[in-house]
Amino acid sequence: MNNDIRFPEIKPLKIERYAKIVSTGVGLPERVVTNQDIIDEYDIIATDRAVRYSVGIVERRWVTDEKLEDLVAMAISQCLERAGLDIDSVDRIIYSRLLGDYQVPATSIGALRKLGAKVGIPAFDMTCACSGFMHALDLAIRYIDSGDDYIIILGGGITSQGIQIWKQPNQKTIFLFGDAVVAVLIGYSEVKHFLASYLMTNHLLYDNAFIPFGTTLFKNENVKIEPELFNMNVINGDLILESSVEYCRMITDKLLAETNLTLDDIDFFITSDQSTKIWEAQVKELGIPFEKSLSLFYKYANTVAAMSPLILHELITSGRLKRGDLVMMHAHGAGASSGGMIFRY
Repeated sequence: MNNDIRFPEIKPLKIERYAKIVSTGVGLPERVVTNQDIIDEYDIIATDRAVRYSVGIVERRWVTDEKLEDLVAMAISQCLERAGLDIDSVDRIIYSRLLGDYQVPATSIGALRKLGAKVGIPAFDMTCACSGFMHALDLAIRYIDSGDDYIIILGGGITSQGIQIWKQPNQKTIFLFGDAVVAVLIGYSEVKHFLASYLMTNHLLYDNAFIPFGTTLFKNENVKIEPELFNMNVINGDLILESSVEYCRMITDKLLAETNLTLDDIDFFITSDQSTKIWEAQVKELGIPFEKSLSLFYKYANTVAAMSPLILHELITSGRLKRGDLVMMHAHGAGASSGGMIFRY
């Protein structure tokens, strides 16, 4: 992909107070929506077989009455239960979301209320689209270095409400998105687990994939409130594929060079799977055996910043990922922004 952007060099992860992944949790709506459900509900000319073949998706989760703070609180509660901790043991919450329950205040604050927290800990939301979890993880490592003991980071959100409320779907994207939130508890460690981190952006792709709802609306007197204002608008899907593969290679090369590792040393490769095609293209680009990676797109669809941590959660809870395994984790998102890390679980 041709562009005039020069990307930064990777910097050593200079931390003296180490961090590790303690536990994970998920907040998922109860409702499972199949391709046929969407075809029937929105009178779309398609077949389940065609959608599975062309997109690689079988089902996804959509909210019914759940609010975003409900999913966030559910993910945090499950995560803390696995760690044997309560919410008041946490020093900070960082949530990478799409749209919040409100524009302000932060949805993570609403989740604290839902959980009955007795301590008014710092909690904030951030937006980096699909790559947001990597940005949150990078921040958490540095907050642990500065003195925090436990930090909850979250990624994901609700993507379906614009579709469900107006019932005027964009037939190019209606099958692609699902609702989910994932929480990961990062804790202090005496042993170094996170070996390298790299984040980058390409502002030339700023307008290629976006949600229009924002202050730009105030410059248009003829704007109408309609579903596309709250849904992801994709201008060039091929460009997302192309950039994801290019940045996957670049970030991998930088991480491996910084750690003096090779791909053979990596036990699992986790990346955001905006589609089955994008996931497969990244794995093939790196020449990694497919059994050393995983996609859940067929089951959960594109859950934005929840994609990579959903895979991490699945690998941990299924027992496939063992303590001591070496993981390279990526996420690539709209905007465009990308990030990656190498860590020992």
